[in-house]
Amino acid sequence: MTNEAPATTAALQGRIADLEQQLKLSDEGVSRLAQRCLALEQEVQACAAAHPQREMRTDSPTLLQPLLYYDTGFGFSEKDTLTAPDCTTDQLTGAVTATFELPVAAQKLRFDPGELPCCVTQLLFSDDRIVWEPANGTNLQGDTTLFLGDDPNYRLEGLSQYPAGMKLVVSYCYYPLEKLADEPLFCALLESVQLLQKNKDGEKQHIAELEQAVAAQQQTVALLHQQIAELHQKNAEVAARCQSYETSLEGVLNSSSWKLTLPLRRLLGLFRRSH
Repeated sequence: MTNEAPATTAALQGRIADLEQQLKLSDEGVSRLAQRCLALEQEVQACAAAHPQREMRTDSPTLLQPLLYYDTGFGFSEKDTLTAPDCTTDQLTGAVTATFELPVAAQKLRFDPGELPCCVTQLLFSDDRIVWEPANGTNLQGDTTLFLGDDPNYRLEGLSQYPAGMKLVVSYCYYPLEKLADEPLFCALLESVQLLQKNKDGEKQHIAELEQAVAAQQQTVALLHQQIAELHQKNAEVAARCQSYETSLEGVLNSSSWKLTLPLRRLLGLFRRSH
């Protein structure tokens, strides 16, 4: 019995040492796993910060909802906004139909097809007097408009006033661009379009600067023409005075008194030369 007790104690101590070693290895594995999870989380956050458009928002119905802004004379605001209660959307084709009714008379209207970067085609309004123009988008071939930023919207024109109770039905096809954000070909095309848009904006700015310079030159030319006209007027006044003086002088020279005093003037001339 005496020999068995130390052997049993040694075996238990060995077993405890093995368990402690396994626990230590397990703790190290958990620590490495936690560090790896933290690193992955940081990578995801960095990627989301560098590419915020990759965070898909197409699951939010409010961001895909069409809105109609109306201006009663104080500008557009969020409180003067209409949603379409009977809006219908075809998820397969992207076709949208919405009906709005103005609660008050409005001076201007603005239509937002959605809140996300998108492509809009086949935009139609029930009142054919209304014409539209994208405020922050690019018109492509046909009736297609490309919006590369958030809050796409159209300016509506054609009527000087929109009466209260007016119903306006709008139909269009709406394609959010976020669903294609991971497609390499689409990203390449999008970068090309953005570059073209940047070049177009630069050309517009250059044209505006040239037009401003031309306007300044035209103003200078107009000022020079005005100065030339003033000089012509002064020249005409001087010429009229000269003509008046010449006429007066000719009248004096042809007068009888001038002729009668001719001998006296000659005598005075001789007298002056002699002195």
